[in-house]
Amino acid sequence: MTAGSTSAAPQAAFSRTAGVLVAAVIGVSLVGMILLSVFLDDITGRPSASSDGYSVSAIGHHGLVEVLEELDVPVVVSRHGSGAKAKGGVLVIAEPVVPLDDAAAAARLHALVTSADTVLLVLPKWYGTPRGDNRRWLEDVVALDGAEVEAPLRALDSQASVIRVKPSAGAGDVADEVTRIDPGTPSFQLAPDFATAQLVEGEDDVLQTVDGYPLVFRLDVEGTTVFVLTDPDVLNNAGLARPGNARFAVRLVDHARFGGPVVFDETLHGYAEEPSLWKALFRFPLALVTLHVTLLIVVVVWAGLGSFGPARSAAPALAAGKEYLVRNTAALLRVAGHHGHALDRYLASAIDTVRAELHAPRDLGAAELPAWLERVRTARGGTIPFPELRDQVAEAVRTRNARAVLAAADRVHRWRVEMTHGPQHHP
Repeated sequence: MTAGSTSAAPQAAFSRTAGVLVAAVIGVSLVGMILLSVFLDDITGRPSASSDGYSVSAIGHHGLVEVLEELDVPVVVSRHGSGAKAKGGVLVIAEPVVPLDDAAAAARLHALVTSADTVLLVLPKWYGTPRGDNRRWLEDVVALDGAEVEAPLRALDSQASVIRVKPSAGAGDVADEVTRIDPGTPSFQLAPDFATAQLVEGEDDVLQTVDGYPLVFRLDVEGTTVFVLTDPDVLNNAGLARPGNARFAVRLVDHARFGGPVVFDETLHGYAEEPSLWKALFRFPLALVTLHVTLLIVVVVWAGLGSFGPARSAAPALAAGKEYLVRNTAALLRVAGHHGHALDRYLASAIDTVRAELHAPRDLGAAELPAWLERVRTARGGTIPFPELRDQVAEAVRTRNARAVLAAADRVHRWRVEMTHGPQHHP
């Protein structure tokens, strides 16, 4: 760009300080995403000490979820549409909450059971009081009343009654029908003071017994096969730590799922939630994606805003004025190496102007022209002899030196002014 150009130099989208700030925010965000991905399970764990799939307390069932995941069993902890998700596998309904004389709760359990092909129903046994300083742990545990344990069975039209016994050593027994699955021998002991087995009476289709009482039996509820585990202590978090229980729980689930997925329903524990794209976008782990997209939009918008106020109008492609045009034309000629030719043309144009202004004779030939110009110069008091000027131009064209060309062009201009206006108008 030549001198006199009004075009502004390109500017960076951010200042140095703003660029450092943006880079720092992006770096912290990426590190945070990595840390959250690693420790997501610890951070997003729900503060539950109850007997559900989120709970890590002694009576919870999150341990079984993790054990199955470690064994590469497809596991889903479901908050809606649990029956549909369990097609081809088993729906686990662990210790459902069915209050006494609550027909609506009983109907919900019945509808949930019949929405699946196969169900593993774990009867409730304990009620836990969460600690005040950490609601994921238990302050106290009490056994439920027998009628509360039987409520889920009544919702499924089973008349089995609950009994609690202190099992004898090696009391586990496997019925002939399921001997092939070898579920192992469960061990009942939530804590040293709780070493009783919760069993039932009054069911015929028994798969596993303890001291002759059913521990696992089977129901048919409107075409749905329901495996009922009477005592949750063999597969809750505390129970899985005891000998034989983990093997028993995994074999029982494998027997029920027939190679399909395992879906833990949490709707009956109060975690029911309809699917929502907006909720998912602002909840882990998709919240990380939402955060980064938002930051990207902010950065793009920020980069696009040069300043507040109306947009600055762009400079015209060509500035107004003859001087600008002449300067740029001269620059183009110089870059292309044609400044010598331009100087020749400039001298010829100056001679034509002088001849026209001074009314030179029309029949004046090229040979007589220098003498006539010199007579006129002498008469008008000019200071630049034409032959000397002509030789200077010829030398500048021959050398093609830019400085010499400019000097000769400037002298041609002064000669023309002297010849047409007199030496008093010398620039």
